[in-house]
Amino acid sequence: AEPLVQSCLDGFNVCMFAYGQTGSGKTHTMIGDSENQGLIPRSVQLFFDTKASIEKKCKAQEQDVNIDIGVELLEIYNEEVRDLLSPNAGSNGKLLKVDLNSHEAVGNCLVSATCKQDVDNVLQLAQSRRCVKATKSNAESSRSHLLFTIHFK
Repeated sequence: AEPLVQSCLDGFNVCMFAYGQTGSGKTHTMIGDSENQGLIPRSVQLFFDTKASIEKKCKAQEQDVNIDIGVELLEIYNEEVRDLLSPNAGSNGKLLKVDLNSHEAVGNCLVSATCKQDVDNVLQLAQSRRCVKATKSNAESSRSHLLFTIHFK
């Protein structure tokens, strides 16, 4: 995750994509669990470590620099985009219009985060709102694609 986070900090758009059959561990690879963090929590930690380092260096040089970190979580299910952070999220939640001329969804919630725990809480909330259905190989298979976006400004 570190080279990808560094590329993002260098100003590039970065995408991490997990692909595989049902039950192969895509969600675990990206999110992980309390003992074995996935790519997203490890990347988030690197962003907050970098934020603290930059702000500390700037403060030592008597510069006033504040870096804002925000996250958004969208779900693609049955070819529709839903905002998992909207108050009415879930399978019948707020549908979003996606602007195909840019890299952004329009009208979705962007949540500010001051620490990694904020992001972990938002990620847990979004996970609980995803569409899940049983399959032959997985009792609680997510039937959607999760799009996690972090903004570092």
